[in-house]
Amino acid sequence: MGVSLSAGWRVCAASTPRVKVVNKGFPGCNTQGALKVLTREVLPLKPQHVIVYFGMNDALNSANLLPLPEFEANLLTMAKTLRSNGVKVVALVTINPVIETYVQTRHPKHPQRDTLQSHLAGYDCAVRKIAEQESLFLIDLRELVERNGGATVSETSLIRCEKNGGGRDGVHLTPAAYALLGQCAYKVVGSHIGPGETVICFGDSLTFGVNVKGAGTAEGETYPAILQRCFDQHHE
Repeated sequence: MGVSLSAGWRVCAASTPRVKVVNKGFPGCNTQGALKVLTREVLPLKPQHVIVYFGMNDALNSANLLPLPEFEANLLTMAKTLRSNGVKVVALVTINPVIETYVQTRHPKHPQRDTLQSHLAGYDCAVRKIAEQESLFLIDLRELVERNGGATVSETSLIRCEKNGGGRDGVHLTPAAYALLGQCAYKVVGSHIGPGETVICFGDSLTFGVNVKGAGTAEGETYPAILQRCFDQHHE
């Protein structure tokens, strides 16, 4: 008896090498620290693709603030370093808006305390500028959040807050937001990534996945986990 077409397809599909997504999120890290981590933690893995998501600490974390020109220079250096080390796809993630009142309470001495949202928007503009200048892929998380109600205190907010069980966070993402981000990342870069290749999600606590299942991994509710499942489902 001959092998059915469906059985043959299953054998072929099973032999397709899996795309590997790696979570390299480092809570509290700004772009200055990221350049050091890049050499130590990312480049040795020889990834073909890297998704970069930094800026929140540079702009808002009082312990790790960096001026906008320095942030922009660091991010540009990061992109050029990845390219020069053979990374085929470099994608930047835009910076999500925050719940300003929460952040103002946590960082009362921030030099731009009264204009945090517009201050953060300047860093987001730098991300977009570098993506366009260097012909990088852009994963627009900021637009995604704004299209789904923005950074508000509500049960449906994509930003962690008192109404959705996230306390007075105001910065980090809910599981629903991570799901949307992972799906968006797949739509942007998925078709450019082949079987058996490695995608590193490189960033701070927002990439790490603070407060969601699977934090620090590509499992559970983090956006690298969602991205991994998108690849797995596509190759089933």
